[in-house]
Amino acid sequence: MKKLHIYTAIAITAVLLSIQGCGGPGGYGGGGGSSGGQVASITITPATSTIAVNGTQQYMATAKDSNGNTLSGVTYTWASSSNSVATVNANGLATGVAAGTTMITASVTYSGGIYGMGTTITSNSATLTVTAAGMAMGMVATGRAVQGAMVSLEDAHGQIQVAMSDAHGRYVMPVVGLTPPFLFKATDNQGHTLFSSGTGEGVINIDPLTDLMTRIWYRSRGITAEAAFADIAAHPAPEEKTHTALNHALVNLLADSLTSQNLDATKFDFVSTPFIANGTGFDHILDNTSVSMSGGQMLLRDVLADTETEIAFSGNSVTFNTVNHMHTQPHLTRTLLLLP
Repeated sequence: MKKLHIYTAIAITAVLLSIQGCGGPGGYGGGGGSSGGQVASITITPATSTIAVNGTQQYMATAKDSNGNTLSGVTYTWASSSNSVATVNANGLATGVAAGTTMITASVTYSGGIYGMGTTITSNSATLTVTAAGMAMGMVATGRAVQGAMVSLEDAHGQIQVAMSDAHGRYVMPVVGLTPPFLFKATDNQGHTLFSSGTGEGVINIDPLTDLMTRIWYRSRGITAEAAFADIAAHPAPEEKTHTALNHALVNLLADSLTSQNLDATKFDFVSTPFIANGTGFDHILDNTSVSMSGGQMLLRDVLADTETEIAFSGNSVTFNTVNHMHTQPHLTRTLLLLP
């Protein structure tokens, strides 16, 4: 009997060792790596990207355990929130299906053993925008998605195209046969208006910062965006060179906030970088910025960086005076932008 007990204990120990040695999430082969621990977090990159219909985007996933150690040998379950926009295969390769925006995620599920039943660890949601030839699309947002906004595009010859933003703030409209540059106007059901501009098809977002860029351009010409929309032939939207200059100026003003949200300030474009109005990333910046206009001047407040920038005009010259309240003695910076 004593020998039987010994053999039984050995057998039980062997079974336990076998369970512990299997590891891995539900048969997906993950859980190994430098630390051999359980997956606690997953990060996928790139966080935002744009492809054409039938184009592809390769995503990379990095898994870490609770101690921050990177794990190798993890097998992920990839998913697209809208397969009608883009699909993603088991290797993280997404393929564009139709114009629109979808969210890509990677996850690991532990279905048994020492890790418990039905535990799923999901990555951040990466924004993938799929563009189709001859289409303009983007997000209408104010820090929240603007549902049911009337989006109007006016081309260089005064031709108008109209679309409606959906429940997620997204719009899509054809631009075939229209002549850029385009001026965009989005009006919600309460009469609030935001402007933006674009130099061709693709992603063209409409939000308070694209509105600021557009108003700076027209204010430097002594006219309002509203008046320009009423007579676009006399007051065309900014060309690509001007857009680049305006975008660069605002990116410099908000560089610290962009970096705090893991956005690359050197590549970020307020008009064409896709985003989702979900309170994270660039949308979090929108949640924490405000623009006020009075007496021919504009004031941009950035709560994340605790700065206020006064924007003043003299002819087609624009001056940015920024006060940084995070310093013991407020620091004043001054940038002069001469618009072409």
